[in-house]
This record gives sequence, C-alpha cells and structure tokens, in this order.
Amino acid sequence: MISQKQKMKMQQKLTPQQLMLMSLLQLPVTSLEQRIKEEMEKNPMLEVDSNQNTESDYNDTDSRPNDDSNDNDSDFKGIDIDEYYDDDDYSYREREERDKNIETRSYEPGSNESFTESLLRQLAMQNLTEHEHTIATEIIGCIDGSGYLGRDIQLIANDMAFRKGIEVEEAEIEQVLKIIQSFDPAGVGARNLQENLSIQLHRMPSDKTTELAITIVEKYFTHLTNRHYNVLAKSLKVDEATLNAAINKIRHLNPKPGWGREEENRGAHYILPDFIVSNEGDTLSFTLNDRNTPQLQISETYSDLRKELTSKKKNTEEERKTLQFITSKTEAAQQLIEALEQRQQTLATIMSAILTYQKEYFLTGDNRNLLPMKLKDIAEKTGYDESTVSRVVNQKYVQTKYGTILLKELFSKAVVTESGDIKAIKHIKETLKQIIDKEDKSNPLSDEALTAELKSHGYSISRRTVTKYRESMGIPVQRLRKELQA
Repeated sequence: MISQKQKMKMQQKLTPQQLMLMSLLQLPVTSLEQRIKEEMEKNPMLEVDSNQNTESDYNDTDSRPNDDSNDNDSDFKGIDIDEYYDDDDYSYREREERDKNIETRSYEPGSNESFTESLLRQLAMQNLTEHEHTIATEIIGCIDGSGYLGRDIQLIANDMAFRKGIEVEEAEIEQVLKIIQSFDPAGVGARNLQENLSIQLHRMPSDKTTELAITIVEKYFTHLTNRHYNVLAKSLKVDEATLNAAINKIRHLNPKPGWGREEENRGAHYILPDFIVSNEGDTLSFTLNDRNTPQLQISETYSDLRKELTSKKKNTEEERKTLQFITSKTEAAQQLIEALEQRQQTLATIMSAILTYQKEYFLTGDNRNLLPMKLKDIAEKTGYDESTVSRVVNQKYVQTKYGTILLKELFSKAVVTESGDIKAIKHIKETLKQIIDKEDKSNPLSDEALTAELKSHGYSISRRTVTKYRESMGIPVQRLRKELQA
C-alpha cells in the first residue's frame, strides 16, 4: 500500500540577480563585451552612458572597493553554483603581442577560404574524369584538421559502394590519393606520420642530405622515432655530422600539415588581459581592463515615456501593454547594470587580495617567489565563497611588466622542502626545467636521475611525482630528449 507523508525541508535558492552575477563573473573581458552588446540588442531600455568614467585603478593597500559588495555573495555561501550553471569554455588564445598602452585592438586579415575549400579549389584545377573527381571528393571529405587521411582505403571503397552505389577498386583510390598528396600544403592526405614526412622530403630539391633523410624516414623510421642514432649511423655507414644534417632536415618538417588552418579561418585570436598590474618601487597597483566595455544606463527617452504613461489616469489597451513592456524591460536593465557593478567590485576585491598575497612575485616576476596559494586562502581574505573566487580567476589573464599570464596559474599547492621551507609546486617545476635545460643532451637524465638532482636542491619527492611534473610541462622522456652533438 502506497503511503503519503509530508516533510518539511529548507532549501536555499539563488535569486535571478545572483544567478546573473555568477554568469557575469565567469566571463573574461572579451566575452563580457559581447554579452553586453547582446543584452543591448535585446533590451531597448539599455543605452551607453558616454559621461561615465571608466577608469578603475586600485593599489595593493586598497581595501575592498565597497564593503557591501559581497553582501549578496553571503546569500549563496555553501551552495554548489555548478547546479545552476555549466562551465562554458571561454577560451581565447594569443595571436599577437600588444603594447599595454594601446587601447584599441587590431585584427589580422585572413582568408575566408577554409582548409577543405582550399583542397577542393586545387582539385578543380586537375584534369580528372568524373569518376576520379567523385573519388577525390570522397577522399577530401575524409581528411581531418591535421591534414591526415582519417579513414582506411578499404573503408572509403565500402562507403562509396553502400552510400553512393559506386563500385571503386582500392587501386583507383590509391591512384587518386597520390594526386591529392601533390596538393598544398605538402604532406596533406598522408595516412601516417612516416608517409607525411616522406611526401614533404620528396617535394624538396634533391641533394645528398635530402636523399639520406628520405632513406631514414622510409627504411629506418623506427630507429628514428626511438632516437637510436648510433644504430642509424652504423647501418647507413655515415659519420655523425652527416647524420645530424639529415635529422635536422627531418626535424624541420611539419608533422601536421593541416594543423591550425581551420582555426585561422575563424578570425584572428588575441589575448586581452582582464587586469593590468603596474608597480612604482615597492607599491603595486592594478587596473580593471574595462576601457572597451560600454558603461550602461537606463534610456532617458523610455524613462520619460514610462513616467508619462504612469501619470495618466486612464490608459488605452495599447498604452497599458506599452507600459507593461517598458516596466519589465527596465527592471531587467537595472538588474544587469547592478550585476555589472557588483562584478567590477568583486573582481577588484579578489585581485587586490591576490596582489597582496603574491606581492614578491609581481614585483620580481620570478617564479621562485611564487607562494603556495589555494582558492581557500583568497576566499578567507575576501569573505567570498571559494566558488566565487574560482569563477573570477578562471580563464582570465593579468598583464604584468614581465608578461601576460593566466591568473589561475598563480594558484599552486604547497610542498615542504627538507629544510622546512614551504614552496609552491611551480617553484619545483621551474627548478626541474632548469636542470633539464642544463643536462647533457647527448646523454639526458632519466626520471630517476632527475629525482636525485631535485633532492640535492632540497626537494624530496618521488620519481612518479617528477614524471608527472615533467609531463605537465610538455617535456618528453629521456630517450626523446637525446640529441646528436654537432
């Protein structure tokens, strides 16, 4: 028998204003500009306030810009904000270095032709039969963004038979593929790295070094990838200088001939820092980079119309609908303006705390002065929730005199050295990188040897941890770091 029971339960929910603030906090300045423009298109009550001052300068001794700035934040402490919002990937990458004094952004003109369109254009210039053209189009459709043929020849033949009802021999596909592999960029249409390198080498002017490089790639590829240089020199009966010249030629080939082509056609990419840090002596200051972000206000025209309609004793049906529309849009506009102000206050407060915490690092730019710092540390200093701090620092950049860095990279766990000092993991990685940079490249250090070297510097960590740090920095294993001496 089904029974019904009543149960009282307290549940904390975020208001629409708080939800809007959370969504704005996670936006970097580039995405914020676009969001504001979209809101202005949807809401006629919003207009740009041309008289408002956009300068927002703070120094490391400033207190919170407004002591009430995180009152609303206290309403959602302890709540998992991810229940309300998914983390969008507001990824933006650097295309060009910019002078910090330049306020306007410049864009690189780019071709509107995509990678696939480029191949189809080259195909149109070939003297092929209709049957061969059909095969070539199918092949081009199977070439991925890296420039490689993503499907096996047999599968392409099967696809054409089942989907298009065209019987094609594998030898015919191979023949057409050779034509496509003559297209630009060199190496396009290759089925693997070995074939890609071979295609590029065959397109080069013939000389002894190139011929040797072709032999290495086509007959001794396994020894090449494993860097068995002594075996290669012995098998090819060449000295180290000759072998080194051929390997250097191979090393300068493009492993991904199509890589980046599609990205470039989406437009120029750039990094626009969210914070700009400067220092005079030992005093740090920062500016919120909102100079290109429009400052909003409620439209005076619609405000006057609203007052006029409200003051009337009796409105027509059309006037009532107009008044209702203006009222709802005005409330939405006011919520957005207040949320933007709170966003600015929140960002300033959290950045000020980070600047104070990592003062030595910002003064010197030396990773060795980077202190261990967690989201919890900044949350305790500012009174904000950790989820709020996380959204502020995520995908945002800070410009310093030493370069532009991702704000999230300043957060690092603590490691205690043998002498009892507390260091950030980034400090250990920097030390590890310096050790690898100074190693003998003809006989690079193994991870065990790197562990011993770090221990001599006071860092007693396991070999597995060293391997993890090395891989996180994109540094290859010992055998792949081995190089021939010129």
